[in-house]
Amino acid sequence: MTDPAPHPLAGLAPAPDARDPRAPTLLRPWTPGDALEGRTAVLGLPYDGGIPSRPGARFGPRAIREALASFGTFDGGHEVTPACDLGDVALPTMNGAEAHRRIEEAAARLFATGARPVFLGGDHGVTGSLIRGLAAAKPGLRLALVTVDAHLDVREYDDEASLSSGTPFRRALETGILSGHRVAMLGIRRFANSRYYLDWAREQGIRLSTVEDVQERGPAAVAREALEAVAADADAIYLSVDIDAADAAFAPGVSASAAGGLTAREMIDVVRTVAAHPKLLAADLMEVSPPHDHDARTARLAARLLLEVLAAR
Repeated sequence: MTDPAPHPLAGLAPAPDARDPRAPTLLRPWTPGDALEGRTAVLGLPYDGGIPSRPGARFGPRAIREALASFGTFDGGHEVTPACDLGDVALPTMNGAEAHRRIEEAAARLFATGARPVFLGGDHGVTGSLIRGLAAAKPGLRLALVTVDAHLDVREYDDEASLSSGTPFRRALETGILSGHRVAMLGIRRFANSRYYLDWAREQGIRLSTVEDVQERGPAAVAREALEAVAADADAIYLSVDIDAADAAFAPGVSASAAGGLTAREMIDVVRTVAAHPKLLAADLMEVSPPHDHDARTARLAARLLLEVLAAR
């Protein structure tokens, strides 16, 4: 048997400065022989074919990685452990059904290794395929889902070719591993969702927390309450973050930028609280759109949220 070919990036990762290490050192390229079981693995999903307006999120994974250079690796208490960076899935831009098929297959393979992935997007619609891949790898799993999003994203759809950034959690709820009483949605914004889908979400038993709830009770408290409600009978938790939950002042470079969202500080506190839960299996960060992010503030917010997940691990 011949030895596997070396990874093309092997040996090219810069050596960190021990006196002042930068966060890019936290993403180490995968090399042959690297075991993924129990490890945090980062995977990019450069696809935005399901976004009805303001395309550009396919460049999000690269922008988030580049924004890590703005941060150090010490969180005030300890150095953050490096994660394995698997690069990006090769995805077609004009064939949505095939893109989602590849994403679902990639997720199924990755979850089968025992890894604890963090996915970087990309179109939020792909989260439905990621959870479908998780269901394929672990069909007996009882999953809890916590979303940080201005929108419900439970729209109806006809077939795989009609998937959009508004359909991921409808698809997730169609799997056997998830049910409405184990879903909490945080950061729901006024004037961003229809009565029809709000009523549907409540009928499924989904727990909804608005921007006003977060402001009044505090982000960490709202996140803890959500975790207590959805994780009690769950085996694992999936955290899905749409950066458009943040107010446009903090995150203009998203697919659906609007005023009235969460502050950057609230986003950080929510993600930190959920990421610290021992049942967290996977997370994703979606909808950073670099063409609309001229000073990279949105990418830097997403990178900070990625660091919070890595630090909690």
